[in-house]
Amino acid sequence: MRDLPASYQRKPNKTVEEWRIEMTLSGEKFVEWLDKELEPLRQEVASSPYYDAWCSGKLSKEQVFELMKQRYAYIRENPSIIAAWIAKCPDPETRLKFIDYLHEEAAHPEYLVELAREVGHDPEEMRQAELIPEFTTPYYYYWLLRGHMVEFVAANNFGNERTNTRNTKRMYEASVRYYPFPSLLRINKEHSEEEGGHAELGHYVLERFAITDELQGKATAAAKKSLRLKIIGQNALYERFMKS
Repeated sequence: MRDLPASYQRKPNKTVEEWRIEMTLSGEKFVEWLDKELEPLRQEVASSPYYDAWCSGKLSKEQVFELMKQRYAYIRENPSIIAAWIAKCPDPETRLKFIDYLHEEAAHPEYLVELAREVGHDPEEMRQAELIPEFTTPYYYYWLLRGHMVEFVAANNFGNERTNTRNTKRMYEASVRYYPFPSLLRINKEHSEEEGGHAELGHYVLERFAITDELQGKATAAAKKSLRLKIIGQNALYERFMKS
């Protein structure tokens, strides 16, 4: 749960539970509040040296390949994670929206398998890729599937993908300029076009369903954890594969 402000706790005439009920935000107000609450983490993600290194144009073909192996190992899990979430989604309208989301994400891993061929590697190298130990975001998403849907959506769509929108365009533009492999351009172009819609799915779900103090607290914790894991993972990628 979100902490009560100290001023609330000093009030002598109401119980803590009564204050919690009164301070619960509407879904719309909660989304606005959460966006502001996540801003310091969003800024830290956006300022990661990972993005500047990619956009510098100084990465070798082998560095690009190693980075895309990591990306493949990440997005390879997305269809399974989204499908598992759809299977337990209790709301028919929301389920349909995430089925569309799954269709958009399902083809992306194969783009990177094709990229292996384009850079002169055996595609099986891509298929056998494993994430470095520091990059744990997909495993966290699997863990969140045990909880309420607002937790997974807050972590994935509202936390992660809403933050990605800050960098996808310049990542794509750098790919066009410096790393114009057809499959890489294709996946980065589609992500730059789709990420905003995926982020808005998070907005949609949280506004409709994160309407109790308990669920707002869970959604907040999940979104923050997702971004902290993203920071750790991206900085580790930079240190391993990009740092001169």
